[in-house]
Amino acid sequence: MKNNTQHLPVMTPLHDNIRYYPYYQFFRNCYFWGPAFFLYFTSVLTLSQTLWLESVYYIWVAVIEVPSGYLSDRFGRKKVLVFSSVFLSAAYLCFFFGRSFPVFGLAQILLGTGFAFASGTDAAFHYESLYALKRDSEYGAREARALQFSLTAGALGAVGGGALAVFGLKWIYAASFLASMASLGVMLKMTEPAPVAGAQASLQATVAGVIKKSWTRRFRFFTLFSLTMTVLLSFPYEFYQPYLGKVAGAMGMALHTTPFFTGLHLAATMLIASWFTRFGKGIRHRCRVRMMLMATALFQLLIIYAMAVMIHPAVVVLLLIRSCSKAISMPLINAELAPLLAQSERSTYMSLQSLAGRVSYGIILFILPLGSSLFSDRFHGTLVLAAIIGSVLIILVRMTPFYRDSSQHCCSDHTLHPHHC
Repeated sequence: MKNNTQHLPVMTPLHDNIRYYPYYQFFRNCYFWGPAFFLYFTSVLTLSQTLWLESVYYIWVAVIEVPSGYLSDRFGRKKVLVFSSVFLSAAYLCFFFGRSFPVFGLAQILLGTGFAFASGTDAAFHYESLYALKRDSEYGAREARALQFSLTAGALGAVGGGALAVFGLKWIYAASFLASMASLGVMLKMTEPAPVAGAQASLQATVAGVIKKSWTRRFRFFTLFSLTMTVLLSFPYEFYQPYLGKVAGAMGMALHTTPFFTGLHLAATMLIASWFTRFGKGIRHRCRVRMMLMATALFQLLIIYAMAVMIHPAVVVLLLIRSCSKAISMPLINAELAPLLAQSERSTYMSLQSLAGRVSYGIILFILPLGSSLFSDRFHGTLVLAAIIGSVLIILVRMTPFYRDSSQHCCSDHTLHPHHC
């Protein structure tokens, strides 16, 4: 009698990584604090202290972003992701129990550290788990599925946080703590994909090498595109709430901004984006990859121009799908870059990519007030300048060659230029 079990795949701890990773992303991204954190801060601190508190976060993330990627490349993905959940949980406890600026400042540092430790490391952990199982060809589709879990969690957190804030603002952090602890529990069930191969260079040498690589012919398009998308995605997020207020005013309606209704709007945005994660799956043809990426960038620019040109309810509907570009482009970018990076630099590269986008957007925020002098309506002038900056960035990306290997399939009219598409 034949043993039918001999043909079954051998299950290993790495299979648990693939199985549990979407659930790790779900719990880590349940940000119940999203709809009401600013209201909570101003209920405890003055407005000036609240703004200083935000600056503490952004400055600290800029400081810790690259070292966190290096630590991941040097000591392993799982260790860094475990500490990420620990830092986030500690931050939420500080926010829940704290009643002073120093405690909230410490919480912001812990929060920034938690986010920085996961930035790039989670994608590297996922790819290396699949690579070890010789299933790295599934990475793009599985990243899209994990992003779908993440966006769904964001929607749940937005609605739940808005509802909790009605009973007490600090409870948004109690719920976030429980979700973060759940992400820690899931990560502890997973296994380090592989030990770091080879000797690890110093932080300075690793960063210098990654910066040099990011501007080579093979990476240049993706470097510019990622920076551009960070900026284009940030504009609608930064201005959608005051824009909604202007639309309500134009319609003769009194806008009562409450955490619950803010949460509903954010939840709808996240749920719609989670549905759009399916559209980037399985795209390998070089022209189609570039076409899809450029289309997502142009769509973001369209939203910014629409906000700048008119105050209309139709734009409010358009703003509900502002995160769809991220849902489509992020899995594509990760699937393109992960196989091209060595294990010892993968997380550092992704951290640098994230930092470059944030720093660029921060610089642009200092420039944007200049646009307010272009028109009598300062808000309108700011958006016009944002649209102009976005247009320049997209032109730069469009002019950058899209490198391809000679073995990669492309259109017949590109056969004479095998390295450009």
